[in-house]
This record gives sequence, C-alpha cells and structure tokens, in this order.
Amino acid sequence: MHAFIISLPKDKLRREHLEAQLRQTTVPFTVIEAVNGAALPSDALAAAYDPGKAVRRFNRELSKGEIGCALSHVSIYRRMVEEDIPMALILEDDAHILDPDLAATLAGLARACPPHEPVAVLLSHVRRYDARRKTLLDDGRALHDVYRGVCTHGYVVTQAAAAILLENLYPVHVVADKWEYIQHMFPVKALVPYAIGLAPASQSSSIIAMGARPKKTSTGGNYVYYLRKYLDQLRFLVTRRPFIRIAHQDKSQHDFQ
Repeated sequence: MHAFIISLPKDKLRREHLEAQLRQTTVPFTVIEAVNGAALPSDALAAAYDPGKAVRRFNRELSKGEIGCALSHVSIYRRMVEEDIPMALILEDDAHILDPDLAATLAGLARACPPHEPVAVLLSHVRRYDARRKTLLDDGRALHDVYRGVCTHGYVVTQAAAAILLENLYPVHVVADKWEYIQHMFPVKALVPYAIGLAPASQSSSIIAMGARPKKTSTGGNYVYYLRKYLDQLRFLVTRRPFIRIAHQDKSQHDFQ
C-alpha cells in the first residue's frame, strides 16, 4: 500500500522525521504539498469553499487553515480516483509510527478491505469504539466501528471511499476530521490497538498558526442546524445506541497527542 504525506514546504523537520520512519518500515510514500489556505487567492477560495453550507451544516465557517487542510486531503482523494489507486495510507507530517511492522499491518488491511467497498480505517488513537462488532486481522489487531472518532494524521481509505469523499466534500464545507459526519456516507473503522500516534511537533499546529477558528453563529438564527442536530441525536439514541457496547482504548506512552 502506498502512503501519502501531507506537508507544508516550511515544515521540513516534521516531514523528514516521518520520512525516516517510513523508510524503516519499507512502506513506499509520496509527499503531497499541503494547501496553504491563507495564501489562496480570493477567486480560488470562492471556487473551493462553500461558507453557506458550512454554516448550515455545522453552525460556523472554517478558518483558512482548516480550508487548506480539507483541500489537502481532498486532493489525495481526487488522485486516488484519477490514477486508479485501490487503497492509500494518508498521513499528516506530525504523525509518529508506533507499529514497527506497519507494512504487514497495511497488507492485512488491504486483505480485509476490498477497494470497491467504501471504508475508512483510522490508524490513530480512537478513544471510544463499538466492542460488539469487530473484524479480526492476522496480527491480532481488530477493526471496530468508530464512536465519534477525530484526527486525520493517520488513516486508510479505499478507492470507493475516496470517490464518495471527493463527491461530497468538495467544495469544502467541513473540517477534514469530522468522521462523525463521514460515517453517514460509509463505515468508518478503528484499528485496535492503534498503529500511528503523534510526534512532539504536533504540539504546535500549522493550522492554528494560520488563524483562529471562527466562532459559531448565534444560537438564535440557525434553526435548521439545531433541528438537524437534535433529530440526528434522537435517531442515534433510538436506532443505534441500544446495540452498541462502548469500549475505551488507552493511549500509548509514545503518543504525544
């Protein structure tokens, strides 16, 4: 399986740290220049970002850093579709490899997740997951349904999932790691125990440095957002929560998140 590293040109030390780790695992990789949202011309920003949909869906606009991050991930989904890439590992440059046999783990995921089936697998820490439903892998790890997962510094997507994400997330209107939203499109799984943590460099975020997150809009005007939110919560409590057994996963001492 091929890996893609998302990195801004200025973040050389982060990138070199991750590249050195990947070479030790023998996983082939390509560096993708991250989109600098703060540097996007106004016409390009208008074409690639839908602020109205962001407010309707999530009650706030995205910062320029969040827009750039989302566009960076979308660019890989587009590449997977256009170049017929069956499955890919997507990494942000602050990722830290915890699994010394990552290549074998990825091979196991490739066997368990056919490219024509849409699925995303989070290789990063997922605090809570559904312990009832799981798929055992050859190395003793298991795939579980995610319960409100976050983070995009290490995950795998099939080509079918990439096509759905490309169709539904562009123009961008949601942060890249809104897995709770993406779970409405196709299954999102957690690899337990997880294989990818965060490096110490993750403590200073390039996204945060590009500008503060815009505040949510007033609670008085966005009635559609709150109605959808409460209906989604009610639907989850009635149709899914009774059939889920939540398990908690401890953090690795080598994960700096």
